[in-house]
Amino acid sequence: MTMKLTSVGLCVLCLSILGHSGSILAAERKTPTAPEDVLKMKNPVLLTPEVLQEATTIYKDKCIKCHGATGNGKGSGTKGMDVKPRDYTDKSVMEKIPDGQLFWITLNGSDPDTTEMEGYKKKLTEEQVWKLVHYIRSFAP
Repeated sequence: MTMKLTSVGLCVLCLSILGHSGSILAAERKTPTAPEDVLKMKNPVLLTPEVLQEATTIYKDKCIKCHGATGNGKGSGTKGMDVKPRDYTDKSVMEKIPDGQLFWITLNGSDPDTTEMEGYKKKLTEEQVWKLVHYIRSFAP
């Protein structure tokens, strides 16, 4: 009897762990990766105060609602999102993301089944996106 209860208890524990980790997996970031040639790209736009000023305006218009005023990913538009926007203030994470990836994901967005990041290919020029990459980097210098 004790063995049967222990087995049942172990099964319940395993199922609850699997169920819990399943919900964690559902909320994991699954950002698509840029093609290799794009990942290797370096920002071709020279960083100047004017570039940052223009990028600030773009960020306020297109990004602040989700990524927040401080870039922490806690903007007013994040309520109800399963996967929260990337925290640009996390230096340890941002150091691992190449300029080309930031550029590519900003242009193309993510599949709606993975994150809610929309692409800006039809709304911003490539030069504007590169300027935005500089601004995004300014959150975790």
